[in-house]
Amino acid sequence: MTNITDTLRKETLGLTRRFRFRPRQVSLKGREQVFGVILSRMLRDLATDYQRDGFVFRPGLLSAIEANVLVRETERLLLGHRRADRFLLEKDATTVRTIVNPHLFSDVFERLISHPTLVAAAQELLDDDVYAFQMGVNSKASFNGDVWFWHQDYPGYQYDDHIPTPRMMNTLVFLDEVNALNGPLMLVPGSYLHVTDRPDVSNKGTSYSFRYADVETVTDQVSRGGIIAPTGPAGSAIFMHVNTLHGSTANLSPWPRRMITLTYNAMSNKATSPSTRSKHIVYDDRDLPALVPLHANCLEELADSVRSP
Repeated sequence: MTNITDTLRKETLGLTRRFRFRPRQVSLKGREQVFGVILSRMLRDLATDYQRDGFVFRPGLLSAIEANVLVRETERLLLGHRRADRFLLEKDATTVRTIVNPHLFSDVFERLISHPTLVAAAQELLDDDVYAFQMGVNSKASFNGDVWFWHQDYPGYQYDDHIPTPRMMNTLVFLDEVNALNGPLMLVPGSYLHVTDRPDVSNKGTSYSFRYADVETVTDQVSRGGIIAPTGPAGSAIFMHVNTLHGSTANLSPWPRRMITLTYNAMSNKATSPSTRSKHIVYDDRDLPALVPLHANCLEELADSVRSP
């Protein structure tokens, strides 16, 4: 327990340095010049805010065109053949809860993990080259999207996936406008510094089992930090420490709340042994190379080729 606490404190101290934006890495012509300005603004105060709260919200981070490309690809996948190893269902065995690791079978999502804005943020906050540890698209369907009970991601990554430190970051991208009524993600500021005992695996009445938090931990952390539920347009993003306590209610509204959850891991923080979870959930990361950022319009250039189903 002490070792984990020390690790978290070291990770926190490592985030206090200012972002080193390097203009020489961005072309100063045409769209790349505009992108460089946008990237610089997005990264401003990123480490400071992340170190304070354990997450940072950037409304409208991706453009409307980029968000639309992602939405159309998500809809295409949802209307296709639902293989059991690619789709997790809600309790009704019909509604899709999560599309699992779509970057392994979708060119659009493969491009997303190397989007230069997302990679730059991950490299800065983790102070290392990064790779995609895991990805999912949580559907939170209208009327039937079930609850995600309160949890920290790192206990599962530590005890089940054998990741040695919490030097990981979740990038959460809105695919729909998120409002107060369609099950927004709730986060507890400062809770990433809380090191819990090993939580038991349970399903909390849902179709998905994980190491969810106990109510005593949730009550204590919320009393200290409160709850924030970011809302905003499609394309908005949250950069979240994997030890931040978070969850969401069921979606009873007529509006879907689809959200990408992309977990980046530092290259120096790979698993020490294979995960005990199913390989379609957590794949072997031993031979994965560091991500190389793509060009700025890697998603927008697909606007005419990715069509609505």
